[in-house]
Amino acid sequence: MTASADDEEVRVRVAGLLRRATAALVDLVVVAPFALAAGALVALAGGLALPRPGELGLGYAVSLALNGGAIGPAMLALAATVVALYFFVFHALRGQTPGGVLLKLRVIDAWGLAPSAPRALLRTVGGVVSLLGFGLGFLWAGFDREKRGLHDWLAGTWVVLAHRLPAPEAAPPAEIDDGPTARERTV
Repeated sequence: MTASADDEEVRVRVAGLLRRATAALVDLVVVAPFALAAGALVALAGGLALPRPGELGLGYAVSLALNGGAIGPAMLALAATVVALYFFVFHALRGQTPGGVLLKLRVIDAWGLAPSAPRALLRTVGGVVSLLGFGLGFLWAGFDREKRGLHDWLAGTWVVLAHRLPAPEAAPPAEIDDGPTARERTV
């Protein structure tokens, strides 16, 4: 893929599925305590007993959804919102999550820039859709020629090796045309 930065072409290399999955696992380790804390606050507010660490897992989540009354789904929804916000904010602000920084990955748009907030939001929503489809939207990246998952295709983004990109800089100030200078004026 070729990304354009200041009218010069920069060649980038798209990241493979294994590196992307490893970065996602790092990110989940980082965000899990915050998601669990948010869920615990809802549980305590709703009068539910907190589970022991050994009880946490998919079985507990299913039990909460089915037997937790109104509090169970609220806990799960808040925890999922925390995780979605984590990915949205990091992608919108930097194009990199902590897992991406560690594994030298960056999310870019077609111009080689970090995705805009609307694009990052679309990518996050696409990630939820990919996850709800039994993760097939993520696995898609392993078979796609451009190594893009469903969420990347929906948002128009790529995950690339960050060490091949120039460092992100602030946009240059717009030049102001004050008209011709005294030397340029002819009478």
